[in-house]
Amino acid sequence: MSTFSTGRDAKEFLVAKIVEEASREGVSLSEIERKMLYFTETAWTLPDIMQVNAEFDRDYDQNEYEKKIAHLIKNAGERAEASSKEEYERFWSAIRRLKKEDHYILVMVNRSGLHPPGDFRRLWSAGLIIVLVFTLVIFVSIKSGIDLDKFLSRGGLGLLAWGVAACAAIVYVILRWTLGAKRTDALAARLVERIFNGRRREN
Repeated sequence: MSTFSTGRDAKEFLVAKIVEEASREGVSLSEIERKMLYFTETAWTLPDIMQVNAEFDRDYDQNEYEKKIAHLIKNAGERAEASSKEEYERFWSAIRRLKKEDHYILVMVNRSGLHPPGDFRRLWSAGLIIVLVFTLVIFVSIKSGIDLDKFLSRGGLGLLAWGVAACAAIVYVILRWTLGAKRTDALAARLVERIFNGRRREN
């Protein structure tokens, strides 16, 4: 696995990948846009970066710029992943090195939606944990001789509701760990919206 000893090396590698992807896709990057990829207030950067930043603030739309760069990072990362496991690991090695410092380019990395190697393994692990939890609940109920029909008819509905809520909370925490807070919250919001829309259609 390739590592980067300095933030400068990591940033120059990542910037080169972004510029290469822009050239491949025919996306225009002005000199100011390219130089803004080096922006930081606390680590190594270009000697004229403050002048570049002032010109950028005056002449460019920050949100549009970040969307464009995030798109290029996403495609460059996916291209690296398709190329080889080692290439994708090197891509993320550069990102991890930059995360030790404060760099503007990390804003676009976060917006790109890319995930480091191993995320899918964690997702499979989360799914396995969820299955094991529900299997354990069924096993305990069988071993305890619980008749669910009688249990529910004798006022066990409230306890069952608490159990379902607890399981939902566990699943939510696991998903935040594997997918991240923003993606999990977005999925939860879409699920709630679909449930309510379904009920409205029924009514």
